[in-house]
Amino acid sequence: MKKTLAALAVLGAFAGTAAAADVTLYGVVDTGLMYSYSKSNSFTANGDDVNKLEMSSGVNSGSRFGLKGTEDLGNGIKIGFRLENGFSSDDGTLGQGGRLFGREAQVSVYTDYGTLSLGRMGALGGAAGTYDIIYAIGDSFDGGDEFVFGMPGTDRFDNLVVYQTPQFAGLQVTGMYSFKKDSSGQGTEGTFSSEDRYAGLSLTGEYGPAQFVLAGEMTKYGYNGAGASRTLPDDAYIISLGGNYNFEVVQVFAMAQYFKNLDDFTVSDEDTGFGLTPAKGYKGYSVHLGAIAPIAGGDLTVGAYYTDGSAEEVATGVDADLTYYGLAARYCYPLSERTTIYVGGGYGEVTADKYDAAHTQDAEYKLGGVYVGLDHHF
Repeated sequence: MKKTLAALAVLGAFAGTAAAADVTLYGVVDTGLMYSYSKSNSFTANGDDVNKLEMSSGVNSGSRFGLKGTEDLGNGIKIGFRLENGFSSDDGTLGQGGRLFGREAQVSVYTDYGTLSLGRMGALGGAAGTYDIIYAIGDSFDGGDEFVFGMPGTDRFDNLVVYQTPQFAGLQVTGMYSFKKDSSGQGTEGTFSSEDRYAGLSLTGEYGPAQFVLAGEMTKYGYNGAGASRTLPDDAYIISLGGNYNFEVVQVFAMAQYFKNLDDFTVSDEDTGFGLTPAKGYKGYSVHLGAIAPIAGGDLTVGAYYTDGSAEEVATGVDADLTYYGLAARYCYPLSERTTIYVGGGYGEVTADKYDAAHTQDAEYKLGGVYVGLDHHF
């Protein structure tokens, strides 16, 4: 009897603490079946066709598990936190390189003068997390479909400091800086030898059915542990301008980007099979058009992507001309407030024009597929 009363007292104490701190347990489990096809044609040989039928996790919504909460300190000040991990629901492994809270691990201070956040979070163009801004506003798929996404983007970064102003006349400014993007890399945080650092600044506007975003992102490439220059010493830039308008019968999205000195031509990294080794990185532009339309109780999302770029000062002495295009569609139908069934597919292709030393051969990579799945939010 005494043990029972003691247990009840402990549970009551935890319940009171949780209520005071307003802690929420949440997550998503997303699992489906996917058929995919890919083929790579290099400068020296044609690759074999690859056909796969597999179970996949996180196609419609990334599978995740998290804790979040806030505490009101009074005088218009609140303290909040978010701890969130990603995992593969088909095999149970942790995502983001096996990090326990790889999706997000941050603490925030909320005041009447804005919000200050510290920790690991998605960058402005990371298409994930608390500060998912660029693609949430300008991309119908909010970061591309499973097979299709040719636009340049950033990622989740460590050591981020973020400040977001209050909204004024529909406008809001968000700025962020990372002392070192990846703590597992070489170099010392906060120094010139840090492997990579990141800075981003965005201006967003919300006016009834219309939203827009103008953002600039910069990566300062660092140096390796021995102090030697890396392959890409120049700073990388991505400038994004996009928005959406909700006509009620359909919500339309559009975005354009300019990029320079990137270490990848597309975020899917599919072009790396060509063996491209640019000394200054990739530069070019990307455009996107998309839409979300309510149909038969669900939502149909479509998107088209096009990217044109070049690789400067490549090892062969030739500047490569590269293009990417992709088309995607997905239909989601809610079975309840928390459970959704979805089906979709897409196709993308990236090509390198006459990039070999003789200026005669092209290379290409093709990827496409279809999928069906179920996601449950709790």
